Amino acid sequence: MEIKIEKVVISRRARNSIDEIYSYVKDRSKSIETAHYVRKTILDKCLSLKHFSGYSKEPYLEEFPEDYRSVSIWSYVIIYVVRKNMVSVLNVVHGKQDPEVRKSF
Repeated sequence: MEIKIEKVVISRRARNSIDEIYSYVKDRSKSIETAHYVRKTILDKCLSLKHFSGYSKEPYLEEFPEDYRSVSIWSYVIIYVVRKNMVSVLNVVHGKQDPEVRKSF
């Protein structure tokens, strides 16, 4: 089912998480190019949610009334919600982190 999405909004928390991922990759790989690639790819994935086609519900957030969804890229999980004609990206977390981290946005 295709939903008409007009824009994608990336929250401050999600942007901060992406910046933290960038710093981690840069420090770990000792490569700014690799860090840029990782950040750009995650941001591109977030922006691709404009072409939403019903990614899976976020299992760790099913207890909440909002319809939280997630999509993975590498080891990272992008948590978002669809509201009317907009996708709000709430956070980006590492998939192996404590599931409680997914609730911080």
